[in-house]
Amino acid sequence: MSSYKAHALAGIILAFPFIPSFFYLFFALIGASIPDMDHKHNKNKVNSMFLVGIIISLLLVILNGSILSGLIIIFLAITFYYSKHRGLTHSLIGVTVICFLLLFMMMGFIPVVISLADYAHYVMPNNLAIFVMLSLLGYFVVSRKVLTYYEIVLAVCLFLSPVNINIIDWRVIFIMLFLGAVSHLILDLLTPSGLAVFWPLSDREYHKRLAAVFIGIWLFLAVSYVNEFGHILFTYQPLLNYIF
Repeated sequence: MSSYKAHALAGIILAFPFIPSFFYLFFALIGASIPDMDHKHNKNKVNSMFLVGIIISLLLVILNGSILSGLIIIFLAITFYYSKHRGLTHSLIGVTVICFLLLFMMMGFIPVVISLADYAHYVMPNNLAIFVMLSLLGYFVVSRKVLTYYEIVLAVCLFLSPVNINIIDWRVIFIMLFLGAVSHLILDLLTPSGLAVFWPLSDREYHKRLAAVFIGIWLFLAVSYVNEFGHILFTYQPLLNYIF
């Protein structure tokens, strides 16, 4: 099994060529952490997720809001709790569905946070609502050893480069989540036990060769994308030229 740091780094690397701003890398990190939520060591996190989902659902019922975000959290918690390790959450179909559910949950969660703030007669800044959402996701899936650093970096990023909720590209967020999750699968394919990547369509376990195929596809897409649309780092090219 690859270490948490290796998975986090792989998620950032796979997502990096496609990001429109550094803010979106946090979602790649979340995606890279998601597959191992089925591990027995994460049962406490899953239990916390279930409890938070119930609390959010009850609050939304009281506020006459849509309880979809809360129900998705509960559903994900139940899925992680009963999933066999390296089963559903380590398959392409599984991570695709989970990433879509996370996307829908986040799309509904920010309005929930803002509504709760309005109920308390507090006008919540956009960045604070985003920070609360990503902090909650981080609490669920990010390793406790690096959670504090994650939140500090997130706070600094949002402070230096504020994000407008109204122009968040949710399609990019899904891509970041998915690339992060796929990076996790690639690293686990490199381990001796391999993965049944195409479960439930096939129980066959794949190994390094499929990992090499995925990396090759990623390289082709990354080079093509950067060549066609450029990359965020190009914005800083004059500064890089000055430094080097």
